[in-house]
Amino acid sequence: MESTATDDLASLAASFPLLVYDHGEQPDNSHTLFSVADGSSRTCRVPELRSSRCACLETPCGLVLVADSTSSQCSLWNPQTGEKIALPALDRALPEYCRCLLSDTVSSPDCLVLINDVTQLELLFCHVRGGEEGSAWVSQPYDLGYYTVPESHSAPTRKEICNMAAVQGKFYYFMETVDEVGVLSLARDPEPRLEMSSFGATMPRFDGHAATLGATMSYLLESSQELFLVCLFFLGCNFERVEEVAAYKMDFSKKEWCKVTDIGDRAFLLGPHSFAASCSAGKHGLKRGCVYFAFDFFGVTNDIHIFDLREGTRELTGPDQDVPLPARQMFWMVPVCP
Repeated sequence: MESTATDDLASLAASFPLLVYDHGEQPDNSHTLFSVADGSSRTCRVPELRSSRCACLETPCGLVLVADSTSSQCSLWNPQTGEKIALPALDRALPEYCRCLLSDTVSSPDCLVLINDVTQLELLFCHVRGGEEGSAWVSQPYDLGYYTVPESHSAPTRKEICNMAAVQGKFYYFMETVDEVGVLSLARDPEPRLEMSSFGATMPRFDGHAATLGATMSYLLESSQELFLVCLFFLGCNFERVEEVAAYKMDFSKKEWCKVTDIGDRAFLLGPHSFAASCSAGKHGLKRGCVYFAFDFFGVTNDIHIFDLREGTRELTGPDQDVPLPARQMFWMVPVCP
């Protein structure tokens, strides 16, 4: 294993996508960067990742949202080039549990940055490129109702948006049930806001012979301007083994999830907190048509599961054993979309 210290992520641009392992708190925290393409690992001390003032949120398009809690400055950082795009000031700290997505490529005049605050049931968004709408962040609360729980339970719990993907300028997510897909689209009447709509689409079920099917982990993602769903099916309550992995593409004309085993020259990258992204397999040295799943329920391994959708095979990879377990959950840094 190559293990060298660096503070220049641009020198590692050819090794993306990277899995980032965070090993501690200030002032001595460091990160291990593992390239799933070539199997190399490097110790990283990048200012954007180490600063106690800055919080970073990875996005499926590769850019990283960097928010400075002291100055309120906010930007989109390209870790492959070091370039930054200034955003409106953010006058609050980033929530502990949130996700960040871009509605389109940053070159699009209508591209939005969206922060989904899971704990406060609130959406924050702004325009990437100037104009009147780009002068400030807009806060928009939402209400999807309550989870259905037995009467014996105490206070009801509100439903939150956890699983979301951006495709061609719109954000898609699961509504009150997983058999309904929600849509967020920009509206101006006259102030900018996110308009919520939905359509029915039955969630795929495990079609295996076992009757003890337990949990299903579902990931929404964009790939080649299409909306995909990846499901990981588990048997019983055993989260140590994935029984089956399947991918589905949304047929918008039929409002139907259609199972696919051929995703072309793409690789799907899945991680904690419903993070899901797609990139070219051939260009970045990955296995074509595979799902890379980097998440350990119990926090005891650094394993990365690779599932071949066409062949139905699986394998394990990951950094060498001398890489300590991360203090916080790993996260992906993926190649930046042009």
